[in-house]
Amino acid sequence: MSRGSRTLIALYVVVGLWLSFCTVRTWGAVPLWTTLAMTVASLAPVTGVVRETVIADERRAVAVLREREGRRAAWRDAAAAALAQAEVEAACCERWWTSCATEHDPGCAHRTSWGTTA
Repeated sequence: MSRGSRTLIALYVVVGLWLSFCTVRTWGAVPLWTTLAMTVASLAPVTGVVRETVIADERRAVAVLREREGRRAAWRDAAAAALAQAEVEAACCERWWTSCATEHDPGCAHRTSWGTTA
């Protein structure tokens, strides 16, 4: 939960308590409809607290999903790098053919030694 959310929740609690206090203090001294209106108003900040906690839960869920997607993207990047490396290694023989058999990587599996003739 962010600092702003915590601040809003604290303000909601303070306002709710103040409205509750005012409702209790005016009980019987004012018309009934005003007391009921104050009671409803003192419950309204509860909605704000619930809203802030739901938003915090959603932010947490989005952060988890982003982290998972980041891991998937890293896996895809690693797979793409492995595929590119395999293509580069396979291109060794292609370079050998196009360079008239003068350039061949020493680690190539298809390389034949110079002393043997087929």
